[in-house]
Amino acid sequence: MEYKVILDKMEDIFINLGFSPVTINGIEFMRYKECYCRLTFLKEWSAFVIESADNVQDAEKGILEDGDLYYTDIPETQLLSQLKSDLEKYYLSD
Repeated sequence: MEYKVILDKMEDIFINLGFSPVTINGIEFMRYKECYCRLTFLKEWSAFVIESADNVQDAEKGILEDGDLYYTDIPETQLLSQLKSDLEKYYLSD
């Protein structure tokens, strides 16, 4: 599984759910209200992780919490479906 292709598809899911791309200190985040998320690929784990901050100040300082891991050894459709479900459940709920 080509991780850059999957990363693009994952970022599309963020955008389709209402997140907006924003760059902070040269790092691209996805913002929804006051939540700032970024996707990181962990090569040694063959997995993506969502790192998030609850406000712009924490994002600027790099104070990020790690979310669930999305392993690339499962079918792409399953990975993307799980990501969408988790975003709706953990990041979009008020």
